[in-house]
Amino acid sequence: MKILRKYYLKEFFKFFGMVLLGLTAISIVAEFFDKASEFYSEKPPLRFIIQYLLLQTPRVILFALPFASLFSILMTLGMASKWKETITIRASGGSTKRVFSFFLVLGLIISLAALFLGETIVPAATKKASWVRQVKILKHSPKIAYRKEALWLKGRESSLIRISGFVEDGNRILKTSIFTFTPSFSLEKRIEAESAEWAGNAWELKNVKVFDIGNNITKNYSSLMTNLIEEPKIFREEMKQPDEMNFFELQTYYSRLQKAGFKNVKYLVRLYEKLAYPAINFVMILFGIALALNSNWGGGMRAVGLGVIISIVYWLSYSITISLGTTGILQPWLASWASPIVFGIAGGIMYSKINE
Repeated sequence: MKILRKYYLKEFFKFFGMVLLGLTAISIVAEFFDKASEFYSEKPPLRFIIQYLLLQTPRVILFALPFASLFSILMTLGMASKWKETITIRASGGSTKRVFSFFLVLGLIISLAALFLGETIVPAATKKASWVRQVKILKHSPKIAYRKEALWLKGRESSLIRISGFVEDGNRILKTSIFTFTPSFSLEKRIEAESAEWAGNAWELKNVKVFDIGNNITKNYSSLMTNLIEEPKIFREEMKQPDEMNFFELQTYYSRLQKAGFKNVKYLVRLYEKLAYPAINFVMILFGIALALNSNWGGGMRAVGLGVIISIVYWLSYSITISLGTTGILQPWLASWASPIVFGIAGGIMYSKINE
């Protein structure tokens, strides 16, 4: 039994490495051509282009893992079926489910590894890649600095802005502080607002308190217009995206928005997706075992073709449910978990019906 498992593990990882490397290479080449116009117009040093593409690699690997898992298990068991190895196992009194059940443990390990990758390396690498693209390649100076529970940016007329968060829906920013200075860089005014909303050509501050430091005067306003803060576009371009945050960072940011009375459904869907996507690896392994051992289609290119069809169907269903979640039609948790649950149940039923 140990010899068989060692043999099939070797075969699995051979296909797994080939598929993962191939998918990663294709995705990186596609990323290069997608950004080719930027590279051509800005003509950055080659090392920055290579650095950017290498930093994109962990994210690409994370997305490619489920497909590599499915193709590899189908190829491994497909070849075993093609060469009548599964028949030999049954003829000798063995159980194919028992022999290949260790792949389920491997699927769980790959899922945990994907979760670790998605919570540690991928956010840091994606954030760094975004910085390399903006600063090193496009030569844009960063305008937003991140501090604990706050965003700092340089405003117009030499002002300094501190906000606690940005809500894309409706172009709103949360608790806002604006500091203005005299020509000698002494603090002149401090403006505190509970929130602000983009009014088309300026920001409308709500529930405002203005501290006039120079004249030692404090004034309160229910509403106040200001042009000191940049347009909403700056927040969309430079703020951390969900891919650049791990689960706890995204949860903290979403909680801050929720406490302020705002609910960004897209962030909540992505929060559940942080846990749901790694689980797909286990589902793909389970589904692949069930298909390969229940079907006469296994073996060689037929297994690859079957894997392509399953991957397309899965990815379409997953993309549709995520879209339905971000538009509010499905509950956020259901949008992220619907496809893994459905395919997992289907794979479990097929696995239980494997003929011995």
